[in-house]
Amino acid sequence: MMKRCFLAAALLLTTAIGALAQQEDADAKYATDLLKPGTEAPEFVVDLSNPKRNIPLSSFRGRYVVLDFWASWCPDCRKDIAAMKQLRDKYAPRGVQFIGISFDTDRDAWLKCIRQNEMRWLQYSELKKWKKETKIDRDYHVNWIPTMYLVAPDGKIDLGTVMIEKLAARLAEVADTLPQADVAGMPQYPGGTEALLSFLKQNLSYPEAARKLGAEGRVVMSFVVEKDGSISSITAPDCTITGLNQAKFDKLTLSEQQELKRECLLQMAREGARVVKAMPAWKPGTLKGEPVRVQYRLPISFRM
Repeated sequence: MMKRCFLAAALLLTTAIGALAQQEDADAKYATDLLKPGTEAPEFVVDLSNPKRNIPLSSFRGRYVVLDFWASWCPDCRKDIAAMKQLRDKYAPRGVQFIGISFDTDRDAWLKCIRQNEMRWLQYSELKKWKKETKIDRDYHVNWIPTMYLVAPDGKIDLGTVMIEKLAARLAEVADTLPQADVAGMPQYPGGTEALLSFLKQNLSYPEAARKLGAEGRVVMSFVVEKDGSISSITAPDCTITGLNQAKFDKLTLSEQQELKRECLLQMAREGARVVKAMPAWKPGTLKGEPVRVQYRLPISFRM
């Protein structure tokens, strides 16, 4: 009996070692060209609802970000959805941002997969053919899916892997640096990120000065979410013009250019403040389970 148990244990150990080796081989085979830790994560913008309302990756500086490269037509990607949802449920309340990056070309199939699997985190897709027309795969050296990156709070790559087990292990390692969900819960817009994007889409107007200048810009709104979820102390600490119609701009005198730029930035900041003020009450932040006042920063992009 003891000999039989020993043989069974040896068989289980051999199987486990073989499975581990197979897992390790996955990265050795498919992840060799991924961006290395310490590399600056290439910038891109995310928005599911309207290409005019973009969220740049850089706006999440100060937080860990998980980038999940996948596609609804990829069997291995679909196998990882449940595990990714578990990671999101565990770490998103502690400030980790999750972003899905799909190589789908069929928008309906992509969104259907998201809805059916309740993938309630930011989703992005160029809706172009992978390896032939897409850009982000070249920026991130994605030659296999699923591929996952963990971006550190300083905006640099912390981990690149094709194995969700390694992502889970790394998140567990950095967990001590994250706020506890029941100690420092961040405020949330009612309905989550997608509802916030929809609100901006429906309520944000393009400033007249920006229209005259043919300008695009970005304003970072800062405000306090009070204990009751109301908004106060609204400011615009950062407002920049990111692009403009050079032909129109060059026709103006120097003083006209300066004045129109100032007015453009002022109107963007005012419009951002107007929309933030019109928001419904948020779910307040918490500390040890009790509501607290929390300073919040929201980037808003204006694009033609």
